[in-house]
Amino acid sequence: MYTVTRDQQLKELNERIPPVVNVDIVIFKEWKFLVGKHPTPRHWLFPGKRMKFDETLHEAAERVLQEEVPGIKARIKKLITVLEDRGNDPRANGITVYYLFDYISGTPIPNEHLLDFKWVDREEFDKLDESYDFDKRGFNEIDLAVRTMNTTEDEILTEVDKDNQEIGSIVKREAHVNPSRYHRSAWIFIFNSQKQIVLQQRSLNKSLFPGLWDMVGGHQIFGNTIDQTAHQELKEEMGIDTDLFLKETGLYQNQWQSEFHYLYYGFHDGPYKFDPNEVADVKVFDCQKLLDHEYDLEYPIMEHVFEQLAILRPIWKLS
Repeated sequence: MYTVTRDQQLKELNERIPPVVNVDIVIFKEWKFLVGKHPTPRHWLFPGKRMKFDETLHEAAERVLQEEVPGIKARIKKLITVLEDRGNDPRANGITVYYLFDYISGTPIPNEHLLDFKWVDREEFDKLDESYDFDKRGFNEIDLAVRTMNTTEDEILTEVDKDNQEIGSIVKREAHVNPSRYHRSAWIFIFNSQKQIVLQQRSLNKSLFPGLWDMVGGHQIFGNTIDQTAHQELKEEMGIDTDLFLKETGLYQNQWQSEFHYLYYGFHDGPYKFDPNEVADVKVFDCQKLLDHEYDLEYPIMEHVFEQLAILRPIWKLS
């Protein structure tokens, strides 16, 4: 075991002062960011705190949300950038780690840590009186990181054990290359009142299976329940919400991943609205014709759609 003496520790600290790690949170809503006004000095800045010795970066980010932004409900999404904070604090160099949070609901409540709040874009932040110079310098990088990030592979998912019990969090890219670690997803099939199935075409910008027709679906983000995930994905991919019913739960495993999937179904006659960055189109299909592969030449359809639609036959089969 490697050991050092106290004199060696002091010598190391004198020669190489470790950087202070700050964790700031970037709460994002409709292309605007939440900033707060610090009491001393009275700078507008992103909420943030120094990381404690016994906590992870993720835990520090969640603590910042609770302590500095009461009244806001938000979901941690990913680490977006790390900036060097050299020269702002004479005691030591700093590293500021920025975590992106998706806004869910609520209004921030002024408190002893932050006296006031504003939702701003990059230009509005630059125009604020007494905006924090470090955050002002980093705002362009933060804004660019948010606009260009791979939001899918860097999402923070709920991790579960082999018995499907929640045990923590895992980054999506890790979940997709490690079959010994388990996660969850929601699969949602929507039918109209004629018992026809509504499918969405994956955006041509998608890295996986671009242009193929698929059901609505998505992974359970850390901090959400699986039911919340199902409704959120439905809103994002089709612009609707409706009552959803759980048909079954299963485990899908291959050499890359282990995923518990929750199969939901619901009914809605539209209209369907969608984000063109996520979805290229939405169409209605006759269920039996789809299972008979009558659409195959014109519409390339994901294979798992056929499997799950067959399971849901009692739901859509007309009497």
